[in-house]
Amino acid sequence: MHLWTSKNYHKNDKIYRGAFHYFRNENQYAEENFDVYRDKKEQSYHYISEIVARVSTGEILNMHVEYCLNKEFVPTYLFIEKIMGKDFAIEKYEFNPKKNQIHFEFKSNKTEDTTTDIATAPKFFITSPSAAASMLFLRSKKLDSSGKSSFNILSSQNQWEFQDFPQFKNILIERANLTAEKINIEGQNVQAVQYKMYEDIPANKSAKDPAHVKVYLSQHGGIPYMIKSEDGTKIQIKFLNDLSDKE
Repeated sequence: MHLWTSKNYHKNDKIYRGAFHYFRNENQYAEENFDVYRDKKEQSYHYISEIVARVSTGEILNMHVEYCLNKEFVPTYLFIEKIMGKDFAIEKYEFNPKKNQIHFEFKSNKTEDTTTDIATAPKFFITSPSAAASMLFLRSKKLDSSGKSSFNILSSQNQWEFQDFPQFKNILIERANLTAEKINIEGQNVQAVQYKMYEDIPANKSAKDPAHVKVYLSQHGGIPYMIKSEDGTKIQIKFLNDLSDKE
């Protein structure tokens, strides 16, 4: 049971559990443990993550993420909590499909509470610190026949103090290969589909090989096996258990 989540989740609804290791230049700095639940009655998916990281000052950063999506994998609720020592910050997003609006809240011990309503298209995604939920937008629509598609992503730059309201930007996803490929993780071979992800800006559109993030996606719940960026950051699955009879 997660005391910080919006509701109690039932063990029988859990369809995946797993963990990630976070590396920077081969040095591990964080670990994420996650559970995924499917509510058959509401036809919804719930990704629950707890992340523990050691920052450059040596302090321990704890993050909690509750990410809820409908059957079309459109976000309906996102809760992000960060705690480090006496400091805390909370971001909350709630989608109103009738108005096509996202109600956003920011709270911390360093700034006044802030709220706003953000207009959105019916199809969108929201970034979060959770690697388990990072690529779920790929399940919201099929990629274009060209193998390259644009996605509307809402992203926040706020850390411990409120700086600005979240902003939408487009990212491009390009499938690197037509078929799944075999990759080796900790001595175990797994099948993954490789994607390139980069911001949808003119410079990247015209570049032959724009700066990008490589994503190796599993066939389980939109969960990646590995995410690699060109700055030496790598997020790699530690284990992933499929607890469902059929996804």
